[in-house]
Amino acid sequence: MPRAQDTDEVRILRYFEEGPLEKAELLFHIVAEKMRKRIPPGRSSPKKEDVRRNAKEGEAAGAP
Repeated sequence: MPRAQDTDEVRILRYFEEGPLEKAELLFHIVAEKMRKRIPPGRSSPKKEDVRRNAKEGEAAGAP
C-alpha cells in the first residue's frame, strides 16, 4: 500500500525532531515569539505545569 502524503504539521514536527539542531532551535524561538503575538489580550499562555501534566497524560495513554 502506498504511503499517504504527510501533512504540513507532520513535516514540521519531523524537521524539529530530525533537522539540524542549530536551525531547529533558531526556528523554534522565532515561532514561539510569533505565537506569543497571536495570543489575544487578556488570555494568558499555558502554564508550564499544565504543559507537563498534558505531556504525562499523553505518555500514560500510550502516545509517542
